[in-house]
Amino acid sequence: MKPNARFQETFDGRVAVVTGAGSGIGRELALLLRDSGARVHACDRNEGAIRPLAETPSAPGSITPHVLDVADGRAVTSVFRRIEEEEGRIDFLFNNAGITLLGESHLLSFDLWKSLLDINLMGVVHGIQAVYPSMVRQGRGHIINTASVAAVTGYATSVAYAGSKAAILELSRSLGSEAEGHGVRVSAACPGYVNSGIFSQERIVGSDRDHVVGNLPVAMLPPRTAARMLLEGVVRKQREIIFPTTARMFCFLGRWFPFLLAPSQKKLIRVFREGGGIAARD
Repeated sequence: MKPNARFQETFDGRVAVVTGAGSGIGRELALLLRDSGARVHACDRNEGAIRPLAETPSAPGSITPHVLDVADGRAVTSVFRRIEEEEGRIDFLFNNAGITLLGESHLLSFDLWKSLLDINLMGVVHGIQAVYPSMVRQGRGHIINTASVAAVTGYATSVAYAGSKAAILELSRSLGSEAEGHGVRVSAACPGYVNSGIFSQERIVGSDRDHVVGNLPVAMLPPRTAARMLLEGVVRKQREIIFPTTARMFCFLGRWFPFLLAPSQKKLIRVFREGGGIAARD
């Protein structure tokens, strides 16, 4: 069976909410779900990025945009409640919104840490709080939380990001154990490097963006490819959706042989300092 047919079998006629749908993986998830027949509610705080999604050519499904900052718990509850009232249910929640922050931890302000955690971690919590009780009542549903390979391996020069993603991964595992007794599935998606625009200069403190990105240890996936791999994991009902192959390898090493990743972590620090014109120190 071709991938598109598998997607249609899983998502056709279903109601899906995607946060962070204005760009990157989130945008491609929204489009793939729409093309698979889902009624997609695309949420993002950037109105200019999500409005055009509703103007795309005709497809089996539909996309309805919602301006939403997932860091605002009351706003998340309000928007999701309105979607449920209009649709009658939510079948899939893709808790995908997230930002990164690169910089050596001793140089980062508390406000930068807090803004990242408010979006990456509390945004996921807000989505779960708004949807999970309804899924328990209806006895079905699937929540997919976007974590990262960094949740398992760690990421020198991105401690706040890696910490937030590790929390999401463990939250998803624990909630998944509870949820299965109610007929609800919970998955954690752990992508590797994706060329989603998440590495922007304003989210990098103390180094040059082009230098950092140009020296990543592996090539970045196109967002469309990443979104397709993620949905393949949803179709297979995987609790941990780790992709691509290099990410699975890094996760294996991070869990069982973390000392083997020490050279890679040191290289991340060295490259970062070089991009800021700082001599690397062992």
